[in-house]
Amino acid sequence: MKYLLFAMSIFALSACGGGGGSSGGNGNDDGANGNNEPPVESGDFALQNIRFDAKDFYDNEVVTITEGTSFELQWVSPTSASYRIDLYLTSNGEVYSDSNKIVALRCGGASFSLCPNATGAAQCEFNNNDLSCSIGADVLGNKSYLDENESNLRLIIRGCDSLDNCDVKTFNLLLQSNEGG
Repeated sequence: MKYLLFAMSIFALSACGGGGGSSGGNGNDDGANGNNEPPVESGDFALQNIRFDAKDFYDNEVVTITEGTSFELQWVSPTSASYRIDLYLTSNGEVYSDSNKIVALRCGGASFSLCPNATGAAQCEFNNNDLSCSIGADVLGNKSYLDENESNLRLIIRGCDSLDNCDVKTFNLLLQSNEGG
């Protein structure tokens, strides 16, 4: 009987896990582990492969954009189930909000024609103090900015699944003038 109780105790303890070193579980630890490795499967929504003109960029990197020319923005969702993508243009350390939102897209699943699967893309262009984005002939939205904010512009990409698990990626923008031509 002692052995049976001992075996059941061991089984119960191993089924409980061991706790491990959690980061608090508040869902706000994007990149908090200090390395560039993707998080271990936590069940959270995590955008992958953010690309500007077919080149990978990572959270908080500087992206150089030539004013007056378009660039393709691509992303990969961890699932092809329905999700949403919001794009924001901010300056001077602002966070994302409805006041600086450019685009709000519903993606994933066969019913969303503009971005029907896990991979999505939009064409964007900075021109005359304005960022506008479109998919094909469908203009998605635009956002103006002031000349004095040009050196502090950031593009924020926020993706969320249907359970409101979200991932936010921020890119510092360096606008170059289109001299010549």
